[in-house]
Amino acid sequence: MNTAFVEDLLSGGCVGPRVIDLGCGPAGIPLILSERYRQSEEVEGQSERPFAEGRLEIMAVDFSVDMLELAQFEVELAGMQDLVFLQQIDLTDPESLQEDLAQTIISNTVLHHLPNPITAIQVAVRALMPGGRLFIRDLFRPENEAEIERLVELHAGSDASVDVPPEYAPAQLLRQSLWAGLTLQESRAMVASVGIPEEAVQMTSDRHWTLDWTMPV
Repeated sequence: MNTAFVEDLLSGGCVGPRVIDLGCGPAGIPLILSERYRQSEEVEGQSERPFAEGRLEIMAVDFSVDMLELAQFEVELAGMQDLVFLQQIDLTDPESLQEDLAQTIISNTVLHHLPNPITAIQVAVRALMPGGRLFIRDLFRPENEAEIERLVELHAGSDASVDVPPEYAPAQLLRQSLWAGLTLQESRAMVASVGIPEEAVQMTSDRHWTLDWTMPV
C-alpha cells in the first residue's frame, strides 16, 4: 500500500522540494519517495519529472518515540539521511507545526487513529505553503458490518496461520480500522470545515478515500 500511495502521489502532480509526512511510522513512504527521487536524478532529459526543482527534503513526523527510533534505523540502513529528517510532533495539536513549511504534505492511513482527525487536517493546512499540494489517504467506513466483513475477508483473509494474539491478527486490525474510518460524506464535511472543496476528496479504492488538493496562491 505504501508503494501504491507513492505512485499515486507522483502521478497526480508535482512533489516537493520540501515534503512533510504526517504520521510517518517506520518511514516506509519517505524511503520509497526518496528512492524514486534518486532514480529520477539518474535519468537525464526527463520532460515530465515528478519532482519540483530543488533538492528533495522530507520531514517525517510521528508522535511515537519508539516508531521514530525504528524509522531512524531504517533511514540509516537505506542511506537516506541526507533526504529524510525525523521529528516528533503531536497531531492532536493543530499548531504543532509552523506555518508555510512545505510545498507537499502527505499522510497515509493515519487519521483514523486520531481521536479527532480534523486536527491533522488543520496541522497540514497550516504548514502548507500557498500553491502547495496536500495528499492524504485514509480508510473508508462501509455502511454496515456485512460489508466490513467482506472487505476483511478480501484483503486480510484468514488469521489461522498467523501466530499472534487474536487482537493483533491482521484481520482484526483491519476490522477495527474500518470501523474507525470516516464515510465519504464525513471526510468531505471535515475538509470543507477548513475551506477545502468537498470534491477534493474521492474514493480511490474499495476501502480508501483520498484528499488531493492544491492550495490557491
